[in-house]
Amino acid sequence: MREPGVILMGVALLLMLGAVCFAMELPRIEAAIETQATATLADVGVRDLRIEADGRDVTLYGTIAFAEIGLEAARRAAGEPGVRSVDNRLVMAGEPNFEFGPDGDIWLLAGRLPTPESRQELFDAAAAIVGQGNVIDETEVDAAVTEPPWIPTLPRLIQLLRQVHGGPGLRLRDGTLTLTGHTSSEGMRDRLEFDVGEIAEAAETGWMIANEMVIAPVAVNRVAQNRIRRLLREQPIAFQGRTDALTDDARTAIAGIGELLDAFSDTRVEILVRTDAGSDPDDDRLLSIARSESIREVLSASVHPDRLLAFGYGSDGPTDEGGDGGGRGVEFRVLHRP
Repeated sequence: MREPGVILMGVALLLMLGAVCFAMELPRIEAAIETQATATLADVGVRDLRIEADGRDVTLYGTIAFAEIGLEAARRAAGEPGVRSVDNRLVMAGEPNFEFGPDGDIWLLAGRLPTPESRQELFDAAAAIVGQGNVIDETEVDAAVTEPPWIPTLPRLIQLLRQVHGGPGLRLRDGTLTLTGHTSSEGMRDRLEFDVGEIAEAAETGWMIANEMVIAPVAVNRVAQNRIRRLLREQPIAFQGRTDALTDDARTAIAGIGELLDAFSDTRVEILVRTDAGSDPDDDRLLSIARSESIREVLSASVHPDRLLAFGYGSDGPTDEGGDGGGRGVEFRVLHRP
């Protein structure tokens, strides 16, 4: 009569022994699954990948730049030997963002960046312009932020603000780079917008460029500006055909402007150039910029380059305020330093 009971007890003991053995073996099985799955997913593109196995059930943690990466990671993990199910908890990463500009008497730098190195480089660029003690750094390093190929361009963009008088700023958010703050002239604002666009395009960022910068003009030095206009009426600045090469007479005229400006050391000068309309507006813009730089190069022999801003508007652009500039598409604006 006791034989069935003995058999049942023996079965129970065997089951208990199996359960104990499985419990002792489970950590090794989980560790093996985690190790193998981590190796399999190493090249998928998951940032800060972490895999946790609970028995044969696997959970994925980390950040991804695209949904397709998450799908591929889950597919590979599900195909690992011993894996029963996959809980995909990978999260989409955001792109870096930042804002730099004046805030009262100081400058505020804020945003989210992917690495300590990228954060430090951005701060160093800001401090180089306004001084380390004048920057309040509220940037954060966030593991959920991607590190796109264009991340090294951010410090270069901030460095462009060095050439702009006033309180210029930049804001990058949701794929739009916006010029903010204020400056003292349209020429400076437009030159900054052009240079920012050139860097963004070269880095293939795909950003939209927006301009919210306010013009807070400074006083024009009418005496110096009127003297330059009279000089240009007598000897206009001309170029050799449709190129940026100055004629000899143009170089002589520019030298005369340099001598004139020597008596007005408390000013800065904007060289604004327009061209006749050609077949391509983009070519017109590039030609006018090259021509303005040619004038700046010659004028910098007698006027410090830091006092000179050169920009070209192509076949569009502001008219010469106060009358005909006499330079056939070349305008000089002489402004008091703010």
